[in-house]
Amino acid sequence: MLLQIISQAKKHLSLIPLFIFIGAGGTGAVLYVLCLALFNPDVSWDRKNNPEPWNKLGPNDQYKFYSVNIDYSKLKKEGPDFLMKCFTIKLLTVKVFQKPSTQFSTYPGNISPLNA
Repeated sequence: MLLQIISQAKKHLSLIPLFIFIGAGGTGAVLYVLCLALFNPDVSWDRKNNPEPWNKLGPNDQYKFYSVNIDYSKLKKEGPDFLMKCFTIKLLTVKVFQKPSTQFSTYPGNISPLNA
């Protein structure tokens, strides 16, 4: 196929820019998809050892493809560490499926959305 493209380019010189731009666009698209697959924190290649790679990002990790005015090495951490252990313990202690109280209803009278 490459030989056919070269032979056509030799016969029709006006096709050379077309072949160059089509080749550059295809190569750029493949490289961009590879960059997203390898460096994007949303992609998890190893679910056993790293099930949530987006939680291990620091404030100075650049995960955008290109940033114009931000120097990621000078950023500081603004919030606490996300600890999955504390989150699951807190979630287990909260009664999630508790029936709402009718004393503090925001609906008029005795009507609640569960009794309707």
